[in-house]
Amino acid sequence: MISIPVSFLLAAAFLGLGLSTLFWKSVPIVSRLMFLGLFLLIALEAVLVGVRFAYGNFAFVAVQRALPVWIAPAAYLAFCSLAEPPAKLGRRVGFNGLAAILVTLAMYLRVPVDGYADGLIAASFIVYTVTLVRLWRDGPDRFSQAPTELGSNLHRLLLAAILLMVATLLLDGVIAYLFTQDRRDTAATAISLASLLFLASALVLAVISTHLRRSAPRGAGDTGNREEASGLVAAARTLLDEQGLYRDQGLTLTRLARRVGVPDRDLSRAINAVTGMNVSQFVNQVRLEAAARQLESTDDPVTRIQERAGFLTRSNFYREFQRVYGETPGNYRKKLTGLREHPRED
Repeated sequence: MISIPVSFLLAAAFLGLGLSTLFWKSVPIVSRLMFLGLFLLIALEAVLVGVRFAYGNFAFVAVQRALPVWIAPAAYLAFCSLAEPPAKLGRRVGFNGLAAILVTLAMYLRVPVDGYADGLIAASFIVYTVTLVRLWRDGPDRFSQAPTELGSNLHRLLLAAILLMVATLLLDGVIAYLFTQDRRDTAATAISLASLLFLASALVLAVISTHLRRSAPRGAGDTGNREEASGLVAAARTLLDEQGLYRDQGLTLTRLARRVGVPDRDLSRAINAVTGMNVSQFVNQVRLEAAARQLESTDDPVTRIQERAGFLTRSNFYREFQRVYGETPGNYRKKLTGLREHPRED
């Protein structure tokens, strides 16, 4: 039986993920604490599953059964902390915390209906999966409280969380059915396979987490007056380029929108409508242009130019530079140097 070691290994993996959140220096401390709480809840759930099926100890079954009701809203709130200001987030924490308490209490009611508790858990996961999908559909710009450069990675992390919640919902349904049929050995095997799947998911999350530790655009919609949208984009570019705001590695959509003097969503829609890019791509474009100028006019090391241009990591800088200019920063500089030394003759 492999369910016992895998469950505890899964717990260790999510515990490690939880501790890694403390090193996500580029995201707000509130978000780090939210993700820490989420991963610790998952780790505790895995431990209690291991205790239950490893040793036949049912002393913590009530807690183990109720934890999923808290895991689902914890995932939602963790991502909301990256998308909303603290004041609004506080209200969401209060509302969703109260909802989790009520659902937990409802699980302990003696309702003579088979699968009643499992139904409550499934309903919780369905509701929060839908809310996360809606958040994901808003695109990378939705994470207005995080540095613009992290928008794409956070968008991928959210998608991974959604897929994990869907998988959890389906597997819990299968396991609950096997228990109702008194097929406990088969259910234990299913739990083992589920643990392996979640362990693989933890590894995927760990890969995404490394990008956070180091460091499909939304539709245009109704942006109002085209000239007004162009004015907002021009104002944002002036702040970024002429006033050097692009150098701020911790720049967020909210901070940029405040400097422009409009709400986050208005600036995001204007940039998308006028340029066809999301805010993260727009800011990176300005940063790349600044880096290209420095590569041409200075002999400074590429690493120093990357930092001055506002990129959090070397890997992201190289990837974005090569995507836009078709070559590495070093080759770009060599080509410019060669042209200066050997000008073309018309």
